[in-house]
Amino acid sequence: VVCNIPAAQLEAIENGTVMSRHAAVAGKPDRPSPDINSRIIEINFNPFWTVPVSIVRKDLIPKMQAEPDYLGKNKIRIFDPKNNELAPAQVNWFSEEAVNYKFKQDPGDHNSLGSIRINFPSPHGVYMHDTPYKNLFGEDVRFHSSGCMRIQNVRELVNWLLSETNGFSRIEIDDTIKSGARTDAKLKPPVPLHWVYVTAWAAADGVVQF
Repeated sequence: VVCNIPAAQLEAIENGTVMSRHAAVAGKPDRPSPDINSRIIEINFNPFWTVPVSIVRKDLIPKMQAEPDYLGKNKIRIFDPKNNELAPAQVNWFSEEAVNYKFKQDPGDHNSLGSIRINFPSPHGVYMHDTPYKNLFGEDVRFHSSGCMRIQNVRELVNWLLSETNGFSRIEIDDTIKSGARTDAKLKPPVPLHWVYVTAWAAADGVVQF
């Protein structure tokens, strides 16, 4: 799998042939998607989303200052270091106190990861995932994320990734998502992944893209 960051585009490649091509949403200029060479090892269906500390600080605290019911509306729960659940009113949102807690968004249509997360080892803590905001894939300039990659038609990609993994045919993938159950699929074998920064390339028809 090759994702070209400035093109905001992903390709699934088998034996030198592009099997599928997907629009992506990449990192914002001030939170760019990193260059990565890794291997895709696992698919998470109906995932929880644990909000990274950087997003708690930059996005979540300001949102809670402006909209005290933001967490409730988005089904995000707060846990202290001992894993006790807290009410939003127990946190001082006008201090840095919130960065000491864990914020976990329940699975479902509202979840920021959508119904699928694609995992690979990386020191940057990023991954590829579905999104509830499908309208962004229609934009020419698709740089809206905090570093992760959101993938259009992600089920097609996952179907290809799991083609050699038992128990995850396309029908079984659809049934797993529909069930809403938290399910993990380990890839056999893992698939090489490259996030690259290529600003010009020639297509098979000889046309150069910039």
